[in-house]
Amino acid sequence: MKRYVWFILIISIVLGLAACTKTIEKETIMPVGPEKVDPVIRTTAQGTVKGVVQENGSYAWLGIPFAQPPVGELRWKAPLPPKAWEGIFQADKEKLSSVQFVSTLTSGVKDMDGDGLVGSEDCLYLKVYAPSGTTSLDRLPVMYWIHGGGNNSGSMLSYKGTNLAETQKVVVVTIQYRLGALGWFFHPALIDESASAENRSGNWAVLDMIRGLEWVQENIEQFGGDTSNVTIFGESAGGADVLALMLSSRAKGLFHKGIVESGGVYTTPMAMASNYVDDTPAGHAFSSKEIINKILVRDGKAADRNAAKKLQMTMSASEIKTLLYSQDAVEFLKLYNPKGERNYPSPKMFQDGLVQPNMAAIEAFASGNYNQVPVILGTNRDERRIYMYSDPNWRKVFAANPAAYIRYAKYGSDAWKLRGVDSIARAIQPVQGDTVYAYRFDWDEEAVVNGTDIGVLIGAGHTTEIPFVFGDWNASLVPQNLMFPEEAKPFRDALSKSMMSYWSQMAYTGNPGTGRDGKEVHWQPWENGKGKPKMIIFDTTRDRGIRMSDYEITAESLKADFLADTSFEDQKIQCETYVATFLRNGQFDEEEYMSLGKEGCGEFPVDTMR
Repeated sequence: MKRYVWFILIISIVLGLAACTKTIEKETIMPVGPEKVDPVIRTTAQGTVKGVVQENGSYAWLGIPFAQPPVGELRWKAPLPPKAWEGIFQADKEKLSSVQFVSTLTSGVKDMDGDGLVGSEDCLYLKVYAPSGTTSLDRLPVMYWIHGGGNNSGSMLSYKGTNLAETQKVVVVTIQYRLGALGWFFHPALIDESASAENRSGNWAVLDMIRGLEWVQENIEQFGGDTSNVTIFGESAGGADVLALMLSSRAKGLFHKGIVESGGVYTTPMAMASNYVDDTPAGHAFSSKEIINKILVRDGKAADRNAAKKLQMTMSASEIKTLLYSQDAVEFLKLYNPKGERNYPSPKMFQDGLVQPNMAAIEAFASGNYNQVPVILGTNRDERRIYMYSDPNWRKVFAANPAAYIRYAKYGSDAWKLRGVDSIARAIQPVQGDTVYAYRFDWDEEAVVNGTDIGVLIGAGHTTEIPFVFGDWNASLVPQNLMFPEEAKPFRDALSKSMMSYWSQMAYTGNPGTGRDGKEVHWQPWENGKGKPKMIIFDTTRDRGIRMSDYEITAESLKADFLADTSFEDQKIQCETYVATFLRNGQFDEEEYMSLGKEGCGEFPVDTMR
């Protein structure tokens, strides 16, 4: 009996242990639910960043530093990579723009101290937008946006890549860069003997853009981007900056396509950047040496410009450098712009032989010595009207004689197309073949308000294409109720959808073709030669729709059309139109100007017509 009890007891223990073991085994192999990963936390070379989810489900990271702040001894130096940080960087807030004068491009930003300027020298930040669900395993095309504003104003605050990223499945990056004389400034005294080639450039803002592209190469895969497929695109000065990056040997390999909206191209000789105005060769009126003259006069160290020049020539390089670095940014910029206007005449795009070629830009393009990538070049049909619309004098002309208003805008806009599209396309098409594309934006379906047709007053003015490209109607500089009347919205939306499709297809493949959806009008490349395809025109189906055109402008055709135009009724407007059209294009002829029209332009000095 005892043996039996012990046997039963042992069996019970064994069975109990077996049951316990099975329970443990069962609990051990039970699948555990995956940890919830925050989709907007990503790891960069400098540390972890946390972004925000947008209303449409896309992701955004706002205000990530891509360089060290260019302040103190880093002012007027090539940007350095940002320093690493501990913990998680909260990339959920916009950052201040570069220092600039208050203007329409700073609306919404308060001038807290009333000095007429806003922003900060600590401005080198970027934003990243990615489609919902994007992970670091995706390899989506990257679209790198450079804002406009004459390279004196503007910021990334006005541009949100949310809709473009989400609808077109691309990663959008927008950047800020140093502006005006903080972004382009060269004086020999700033150059140490041991300075690198970059730190001898003076093209600090272009180097900022290049540093941003380097950040993309280092980090964008973490946000779902493809480092081997980067498209740089920008508008106005941002478009000019795209062309500057194409010309820059320093930017080689950092991007693979370009889109230029209402841009242009130019470079400035180094002598013009720094020489005195009475040197040979002559410097710019606001060259670095002339600015030092102004500082010396302003500070009471010299009675006038001549005395300041004599004093400056006795100063050592160390003294000049100390003087420049001691300048408050606000007071320094006011030397260029005492009236506080948005744009001011500081020289830019220096021919340093590294960041920019040491030759005229169009010559560099024609030589083929540039970063050859597929490129889109475009302008808006009525570029000039946006500036005229905000000018009270031209508003009066519009009210009294709309035809004179339209005529002035036409020649100025055609001149923009000549320098920003046609002259460049003709130069690079023999080099690049069928990888050059051109467009013209024609939307003019704005509202009629109190009898005033905004479609005539502004029409397809400068910047009006930006909302269509981003699919963001808040990106318009013109109030939405004026720009987009209710009855025009379906046509607006359709045109925007087509343009976004073309832009993203360019980013994907380098050929806008029939758009990302494959359903658009075929966008043929530019071909040199009379009657050959030149550009696509963007318009709604309420007008003539999207279509190809062989229309092009040459310097000769522009001048011939103007001189043959007998419809001018006002001599002053005719003279003003001549100056606005031909002075910047290098076609101004003093003798022709003096004998222009019925009365000539002797009563209207050129300086008063600018």
